[in-house]
Amino acid sequence: MLTDVFVTYTSYSMTDWIKNYVTDLPLQPNGTVRMDCPLCHRKNTFSVAEQNGQRLFNCFHAQCTAKGRTKLRLTIDNTSSLPLRVHSPVRAERSLVFEEPDTFVPISRSEKAFSYIRSVNVSKAYNSGWVDLRFDFKRNRVVYLIKDGNRVVDAVGRSLTDEKPKWWRYGRSGHPFVCGSGRVGIIVEDCASACSVSCSFTGIALLGTSLLDSYIPILRRYKKLYVALDKDATKKALDIVIKLQDVVTTKMMILNQDLKDMSDDTRERVLASYD
Repeated sequence: MLTDVFVTYTSYSMTDWIKNYVTDLPLQPNGTVRMDCPLCHRKNTFSVAEQNGQRLFNCFHAQCTAKGRTKLRLTIDNTSSLPLRVHSPVRAERSLVFEEPDTFVPISRSEKAFSYIRSVNVSKAYNSGWVDLRFDFKRNRVVYLIKDGNRVVDAVGRSLTDEKPKWWRYGRSGHPFVCGSGRVGIIVEDCASACSVSCSFTGIALLGTSLLDSYIPILRRYKKLYVALDKDATKKALDIVIKLQDVVTTKMMILNQDLKDMSDDTRERVLASYD
């Protein structure tokens, strides 16, 4: 149960993780946001406001203790008064190395997480060892680890609540999520769809609808690629096909339903028609 996770991980300061949570929110400079509280989970009681490089946060529910401010963030307005520090290239490179947060725990800690992976046809990939999953008890997300070979380079989390954004990227690797080992890849939008096709193909999640330039060297490894985005992203799918045709044989997959939402029989029948 989720409460058990918090008891087990008391070494991780509650204050620290809330501050980190607030710091990572995609908030405009001097902006404000009202949302569900990450601590007590009550609806629309948590307020965050950025003022002069700091973020002030407060839950308005009487029984919740979520309140405080983050450390000073560097902005154009406040950097002029700070001493100049020169960082070596080695330190800058190390800052990009991905380390799993302390809030990542085995996915077995959350029944809701297991229900989610069953509902989006990720269970087979997980049970077969094709995908490595975690549960982030701080953000209440199922986390898909992104790997380059056997090395974890990033992670992306899917919210188990109505919290926005639905998908949260933890690192800055510029690497797509890949699930499977086949020579033919299917390019999809999200991790769940990539996992759902990994029994026959390699699923490659863009983590959105845009093809990043940093993905192309990875996509060169495949013998053939199919682009299978949602119907409302047909134009972007065509743009991706055109962009990749000079790199590897690429075709568009026409779908009436998201791959992860299909029954196993329907998905296998659809994939067999493109094999």
